[in-house]
Amino acid sequence: MNHEFSLAARSPSAGDAVILVMGITGVGKSTFISKVTGEDAGIGHDLASYTKGIGIYSMNAENRVIYLVDTPWFNDTWRSDLDILKEISYITSTIYKNRMKLAGILYLHRISDNRVSGSAAKNFTLLQRICGPGAASRVFLITTMWDQINTRGPDYREAEMRETRLSSTVEFWGTLCQQGSQTRRWLGDYETGIKAINELLALNEKGGYLTQQLQRELVDEDRPLAETMAGRELLMEYSSVERKCAQEVWSFERGACTESEASTSVLEIRSQLRDMKLAQQELRVSLRSVFIEREKAYSKVLQKVCTEQKQLAKEVEKGRRDYQRLLNDNSANDALLGEERQSWQLRRQELDDEERLGRRTRASAQEERQRIEEEETDFHESLEQLSLENEEQCIDTQQMVEKLRKRDVMKRNLLPLLGVLGGTGLAIAGTLTGLAPLAGAGIGVGFAYASKLEFSRKAEDHNSSTFSLWEGALGGGQGAAGASLD
Repeated sequence: MNHEFSLAARSPSAGDAVILVMGITGVGKSTFISKVTGEDAGIGHDLASYTKGIGIYSMNAENRVIYLVDTPWFNDTWRSDLDILKEISYITSTIYKNRMKLAGILYLHRISDNRVSGSAAKNFTLLQRICGPGAASRVFLITTMWDQINTRGPDYREAEMRETRLSSTVEFWGTLCQQGSQTRRWLGDYETGIKAINELLALNEKGGYLTQQLQRELVDEDRPLAETMAGRELLMEYSSVERKCAQEVWSFERGACTESEASTSVLEIRSQLRDMKLAQQELRVSLRSVFIEREKAYSKVLQKVCTEQKQLAKEVEKGRRDYQRLLNDNSANDALLGEERQSWQLRRQELDDEERLGRRTRASAQEERQRIEEEETDFHESLEQLSLENEEQCIDTQQMVEKLRKRDVMKRNLLPLLGVLGGTGLAIAGTLTGLAPLAGAGIGVGFAYASKLEFSRKAEDHNSSTFSLWEGALGGGQGAAGASLD
């Protein structure tokens, strides 16, 4: 779908919403986001010095902005489960306190995995504790890797059977399905990805936006993280691992088994035992200091995005000037061609008059006409080559400006959410660059972007109350972009 963009800022929309995209590393989250936004998901991971693996992307849907938040999941290679839970807690509680809408969660899972590992089952359980039974209907299990399976081969049938087991087994996705969650297949393309997003948003438009259990526990009930359902689940796991480690250490000390009979060394087990005790202690510590640290981190990301956006705006303006110069050159060449044609026509007319009046011999006149024709041919060839080169430069410059302008708009569209997470407020985030987030961009030409969602514009907040904090300063725009926290 092509759209013409203008430079006018659009009014803030209470319909803007956040979707969390979750799943273990390698499940295809970045590819999914790239497909549905039409942009390289790497854009969302260029701020790694300030962040902890969170990628934030924006896309436009019917005059409102949808934020896709790429969230690391438990059993991540680089972050502890507690770290990840704290990050999820910060994001979900902060947007909830600022009355932003959380449309739900897309949890990606590889259908190609022959078995559901213990860690995957644990992830499903933690997800249940985060969303709670009341908001399970706003969680979609998106199975991936279908595009890598031959639809006519035996592997496809096996994948279908795995999908059925996932959605029917209580220890896996069965409980969530019983509570209203749905499964969707992503075929590795734009269409099935955007359809899943569309359907999730449509659920909210029809039935209202639901509060996730973790949001309610942290904000409405003011519980410590350790007393939330997700926190308790982690505590149970840590306690179980601690008991196992303690038993192994006791067995070593009593001589019940030798080091060669154990899977790890005594030192490693004792180290793990210490880690489990520390993790339990840390889980019981107040989130206040953690939230302050994350707010500072997001504030740095906000400042960096603002700096990048300002530079992009300068590059866009330079590109526009270059493009206009090329257009002016084309116009000047056309005018020059017109002048030369008049000159050639006048010279030919003078030759005809001189030959008719006997002032020039026929041979001399013919020789001069030949020179004029050669001059005209040379001029046309040179001008044609110049025009061709100029046209190519125009196209290249036009495409460059479109790309830069699109990125400019994308960066601006990140400001409202980054402003909330960075603690600077929506209004401040919108004015750091001196410009509000835009509805579009360009130089009189359109380009395709991810906006093929179809749903109503009905806007409700969590409790049908005013959306003052969000509406007061939020702007949105076209396209997709990202900022990451790693």
